[in-house]
Amino acid sequence: MRTNDLEGTLTKWFIDEGFEVRKITAPPQLKVVWGLDIYTPPPLKINIKVFQPVQGQDKIVFLLGVSVAPEHRSALGKLGLNEKIRFSSKLMRTLTCVCSDCATALQPNPVDLQAVTVAKPLYISEIESGGKPVIMSTIAKLVNSFIAIISTFNEEFPEAFKKGKGGTATTHI
Repeated sequence: MRTNDLEGTLTKWFIDEGFEVRKITAPPQLKVVWGLDIYTPPPLKINIKVFQPVQGQDKIVFLLGVSVAPEHRSALGKLGLNEKIRFSSKLMRTLTCVCSDCATALQPNPVDLQAVTVAKPLYISEIESGGKPVIMSTIAKLVNSFIAIISTFNEEFPEAFKKGKGGTATTHI
């Protein structure tokens, strides 16, 4: 499947499934052949980036980024070093269970947690053989990862959830 054909096919599939789709105009330093900014249909409306990297044009990368809410950052800041590491380890273990073949990162690091990223690469050969179901399964893994992130924070810090905006979270990248 050629690059332009793949981008067009994915765009059509996303739109057919009720996603909001925008083409990404990436700065040259990001080194992508093409990219899409998609939002899942309601009720969650989660933002996911889909792009083909210049290095590794045999795959497409699906990327979820979640900013840690200020209320949760404040609650994390009150923890000691050991508790921060325990929480970050629990979060990573949970995310690994949700998507064992995703690459997950705590940014900038596990003790100063400001954002969580989850990336799922898919080889073009997988897309060609699996079609739309393999794409939607990948999106489902990222949606479930988003839910796991929010749930883990709200379980650990329910007081921050109550003080905040009812558990709102922002996706970014």
